[in-house]
Amino acid sequence: MKNYYHILGLSFESSPEKQLIEAAYKALVKLYHPDVYKGDKKSLSRKILEINESYETLSNEAKKKVYDEKLKNYHMSKSFDYSDQEFEDKDIFNKKYVDEDWDIALLVYPELEIKKKKLSQYSQKLSFQFQFYLLETKEFYKFEIITERFINAFLERKFGTSTKIKLFSKILIENGFRKNAIYLNKLIKVLGSKSEDRIIKTFFKQFPDLQDYLSEEMKFYKKIIRSENNNSESKKILIFFLVILLILFFVTIVNS
Repeated sequence: MKNYYHILGLSFESSPEKQLIEAAYKALVKLYHPDVYKGDKKSLSRKILEINESYETLSNEAKKKVYDEKLKNYHMSKSFDYSDQEFEDKDIFNKKYVDEDWDIALLVYPELEIKKKKLSQYSQKLSFQFQFYLLETKEFYKFEIITERFINAFLERKFGTSTKIKLFSKILIENGFRKNAIYLNKLIKVLGSKSEDRIIKTFFKQFPDLQDYLSEEMKFYKKIIRSENNNSESKKILIFFLVILLILFFVTIVNS
């Protein structure tokens, strides 16, 4: 069954809103413009057909509801927790493509180029999607969140929904272990990421020299995630108490 979310570069798990679906679609239309896409015409036609088909369904509330239910049932019936996509993207893009609007954006947000290079570690296609998405939505002020959203969607497509596997693959890719990430992707394609512990064990048997380094990196990332979650919870508690204080304040005024 085709995953329309993955075709648009989105995550089904995150339940993207209509505006996000529309922006992702428009960004892909620009990505597969002849000035940017350098593959053959037959591949281009197939890609555009898939993108339009995906958007037609996900942008229609009634069709999307039916499709989401079918996709959910399909995943459950197949014990789906893996991706059927190979790690390497076969699409070819013009590396020398320059967008004047992007150059202007870099004057205000020079950090964007760093994020774009980071995304290119995952795939060139992902870095272009990021660029066109921001130009389409004008959400440059949210570039940090959007970067992580694109990375998470990529990891879900290529490595499945297991949090442990996604973190493991993220560390591999961002630290230059691309060939090792491709091997991990092949394991998941065959076994599914529900076998995460056995997959990681098998991975370290194949690459024992990476075990100490990657184990430490996993611990480090988990500490950061826990810290971010704690900060988020603290903010929620603070907001809750502020709301209570405001209510008490208004009640006091009304009664006085």
